[in-house]
Amino acid sequence: MVKYWEHLQPEHIAWIVAQKLFWVATSPLSPDGHINVSPKGVAGTFHVINEHKVWYEDLTGSGIETISHIRENGRITVMFSAFEGAPRIVRLFGKGTVYEFGSKEYTELIPPEKRNPGSRAVIMVDIYQVSSSCGYAVPFYSYQGERHALNQFFNNKEQKDNEAEADAEDPSMCKAESGIKEYWENKNAKSLDGLPGLFSASSVGFRPNGYNVNIWTKSSPASEKQANEVTQTTRYVDAKFLAVVATGGLFATACYAIFQHAQLQFSLLRS
Repeated sequence: MVKYWEHLQPEHIAWIVAQKLFWVATSPLSPDGHINVSPKGVAGTFHVINEHKVWYEDLTGSGIETISHIRENGRITVMFSAFEGAPRIVRLFGKGTVYEFGSKEYTELIPPEKRNPGSRAVIMVDIYQVSSSCGYAVPFYSYQGERHALNQFFNNKEQKDNEAEADAEDPSMCKAESGIKEYWENKNAKSLDGLPGLFSASSVGFRPNGYNVNIWTKSSPASEKQANEVTQTTRYVDAKFLAVVATGGLFATACYAIFQHAQLQFSLLRS
């Protein structure tokens, strides 16, 4: 049975911080606008300040719906779901605030040594209601590990901006070709419905703000092992698939030959 509270309970907080995945849902005011639901991951990006306030590090993506909707009306729902153990779904209903990369609030919450590559904003959520329901229909899933593609992709883009800023008189005005600032301007300026997205992130210099050091490593021994295992599994699956296709092709060819032989025999018997 669903239960409601005006704020997070202690058991909610302990459970939430252990989750690997959450979703955020937002919507524009327009009845014809795009309602958005986004899955969020990457370990260490979700934080609980207290029973009334949470925030997460918003990593760059090809869209800017969540930020645009929050700027327009502030509405946001964050959802967590149990994939192991007892079934549970927890929703946090709140009002959101956006703190872009380079702002005072952003820097206080995410100093350079803790920032993920591609991090573009802090999404602060002031909770006004919490719900918890059963989640009986949610299947079991097991956590396999983190994906590193996003970090690697935007780490490379940020390095281009860092290198371009090194020789610039005004780093804040410097935007490298195919760098992340250019990406923000091209991909994150407006929502699908034309609502404004990022305002100032693309005008912030990485070097003047201490973000000139590449603290993210593309792979640790553990992630290399995981990547190798995934690659080996993929190759195994691909090989099995090709074998099935090849076997199916041989089987079809054999069936066709038998059919042709039967037709010939039938024709000879009729003659």
